[in-house]
Amino acid sequence: MKSQLPFTVAIVDDNALMREAMHFRLTQLGYQVVLQAENGQEFIDQLEYTPSPDLVVLDINMPVMDGFETAVRLRRNRPEIKILFFSMETGAACYKKVNEIGPDGFLAKDAPCDELQKILSRIIQHKHKQVA
Repeated sequence: MKSQLPFTVAIVDDNALMREAMHFRLTQLGYQVVLQAENGQEFIDQLEYTPSPDLVVLDINMPVMDGFETAVRLRRNRPEIKILFFSMETGAACYKKVNEIGPDGFLAKDAPCDELQKILSRIIQHKHKQVA
C-alpha cells in the first residue's frame, strides 16, 4: 500500500541552489525526492519515463515552461500529482492565477522553514486551502 512508502516528491525550480536546499530539507523531513528539473518542460519530459511523484514542488517563474503552464498540463494529464507552488511571487495577480489553477498549496520562498512541514502535512491529509 502506497501510504507505507515515503511520500515521493519532485522539485522543479530553475535555481540549482534552491533545488538542492529544498532536496536537503525534504529529505530531513522524511520525504523521498525522486525527480528534479530546472523548468517545467524538463519535468514533463522526465515524467514520460519515470514513475509519477506524489507531489511536485513547483516554482512559478522559470524559463522554457513556467510553473503555471506546467501546473495546467499536470491537472489535465496527471491529476493524481499534487501541486505545491513555491515562489517569490506573492502579489494579488499571482494569487488569482494560482487559485484559478487550483494547486494543493502555495508556499512563499521567504516563508519560515517550519511552514514547509505544515503545508506538506495539510496536502498529504487532503486539506486544500485557497491562497489569499
